[in-house]
Amino acid sequence: MKRAKHIIATVFTIVAVITGALAWYISQPPELGRLTDVSSVLRSNDGRILNLRLTEKGYWREPAKIEEIDPRLVEVLIAYEDQRFWRHNGVDFKAVGRAAFNLVKLARVTSGASTITMQTVRLLDTSLGRQTLTTKLRQMLEAIRLERHWTKEEILEAYFTLAPYGGNIEGIKAATEAWFQKNPADLTLNEISLLVALPQSPERRRPDRFPDAAYKAKQIVLSKVAPRLELLPSTIAEVSREPLPSRLSKPKSHALHLADRFIQTTRASGNTTLFWDWQRQVESILANAIETRPVPIQAAALVVERKSGFVRAYVGSAQYGSTARKGAVNYLTALRSPGSTLKPLIYAKALNRGLIRLDQVFDDTTYYRAGYRPTNFDQGFRGKVTLRDALVASLNIPAIRALEQVGPRILHNELNGYLNGSLSTQADAGLSLAVGGLYLTPEQVAMIYMGLADPGRARELTFEPEQRVATDMTLISRSTSDKILDLLIQEMSNGERVAFKTGTSYARQDAWSVQIHENHLVVVWMGTPDNEPTSSLTGVGSAFPLSLEIGRSLGLSAPTKPKIPQSDGKDDFITTLSCPDLIRYPQNGSWIRSDDQVLEVIGDDDTVWYLNGKKLERFKRQIDVPQAGINVLTARKGSCSQSNEFFIEQ
Repeated sequence: MKRAKHIIATVFTIVAVITGALAWYISQPPELGRLTDVSSVLRSNDGRILNLRLTEKGYWREPAKIEEIDPRLVEVLIAYEDQRFWRHNGVDFKAVGRAAFNLVKLARVTSGASTITMQTVRLLDTSLGRQTLTTKLRQMLEAIRLERHWTKEEILEAYFTLAPYGGNIEGIKAATEAWFQKNPADLTLNEISLLVALPQSPERRRPDRFPDAAYKAKQIVLSKVAPRLELLPSTIAEVSREPLPSRLSKPKSHALHLADRFIQTTRASGNTTLFWDWQRQVESILANAIETRPVPIQAAALVVERKSGFVRAYVGSAQYGSTARKGAVNYLTALRSPGSTLKPLIYAKALNRGLIRLDQVFDDTTYYRAGYRPTNFDQGFRGKVTLRDALVASLNIPAIRALEQVGPRILHNELNGYLNGSLSTQADAGLSLAVGGLYLTPEQVAMIYMGLADPGRARELTFEPEQRVATDMTLISRSTSDKILDLLIQEMSNGERVAFKTGTSYARQDAWSVQIHENHLVVVWMGTPDNEPTSSLTGVGSAFPLSLEIGRSLGLSAPTKPKIPQSDGKDDFITTLSCPDLIRYPQNGSWIRSDDQVLEVIGDDDTVWYLNGKKLERFKRQIDVPQAGINVLTARKGSCSQSNEFFIEQ
């Protein structure tokens, strides 16, 4: 008797330990397995694939979300594979019992007991796919564990992410794109039937290789689910006549440099702001243009939407795969000499601060400052020139004279703040800033022109539709922006209205064109990968024709000529007599990035100055700002007073 009790106690102990161990195991979160290895897929703004990069093992697999899938596909799958899916806890014991009874009675398998959850655990861990009793028990255990931690919707998402659909196609998003060239949100019953049948035998049922087997499998699915979903015989007959796809389609790769950029971030896939057809057209234009250029010359271009900052086309190089031209380098993010492209900004700053007038006349003559003796591109001088002529002809001397008034260090600091501190590592370019001495990337040039064309709107390039648009800092006022655009607008010989600025760096290593359209900016760079000098590249002759072709090809509208109020100068004279502009820099509302909190000030010398209400002993061109954040600079002269608020960021 004692021995029997001992045996019973031992059995109970063993059962308790096993039960406890199983309970503990089921309580542990399941392994994600193959769910962590997905393809990098870049899509255009309308969801079309721009760039596809396979998983490490060569599969096209994308994460699936239940809300992205046609509900009828879920209904048919459940009706065909697992009718009690929404009710069981991973294992359908009723189906297991029926399958076991038939196996014993008939000595053969007549029905399956595998639930969608059990199929999902096999997809997560391919080692569970072996047909043995031990493996089946493990499948059941893992299925219960999965149901313990995941919702039914999450299990379906995992299934639709990993299910095989022939070749290296896995997951419903890849399957519908490859077989039907569409997304899984809106499918026909014919397509749904094939997609339900394929995962059971993905290679033997491929419609491109075994059309008869694929058709038969589709029919089996239809016949099985028809009574369960109450499908009409006429519907089944109609679907039976519909053809299946005869080929497997895989997308071509575009926007390779942007795909590289996304992969380097945490978000390797997703929709972008790019227009699919625009991207292809710009790539084609650059590829054709570079074919006529000697090695190693390269080209890059981007099209950005004004006001929103949405990038609509992005080509980092004309030949990504070219070793001789170093095509894998993204030249839109490479620091290069921008030549004369900053001249509109220099004049805008001078206009904005009242340092020059719209009808300004410059001396385009010999210029010499502390050993610096610049010349114009053609080595000649024009004498007296208007602001418009100086800008259109891209003369160096007038721009340098204007920059001297603005203050090259001040402009450098303002640009550094506007570009989020990205210029902090560069030394002060001084007056050479006007002729390409401050190195910039094409992306940065685009941002600067966004600030010139639409102050107070987007100032950063945006690649993701849901990305927040930064508008917290401006370069110039709206009225000054209109003046600069008016100066840039020209009529071509064919009557076409254009607004653009070109640039050519020293030794013709870089050629630039920035073209302003009604709603878009086109930035084109052409140059040599390692700053090799050339004898052929110029902004006007090389880059501008490309920006012009891009604008025409995309159908971009010409800019509207702004209305500039005419002034005879009397109002300005009266204003000056009553109260002059005492503080020219920092402007009210300026956002200034500074490492040492030293602020350079431009204003009337013969005034009393205050910083944050504290009187400064004497006016200096440079003042120490004791605190980061918001500060107030005040100047008083007689009965006139002016206060400008600015923000110092370290």
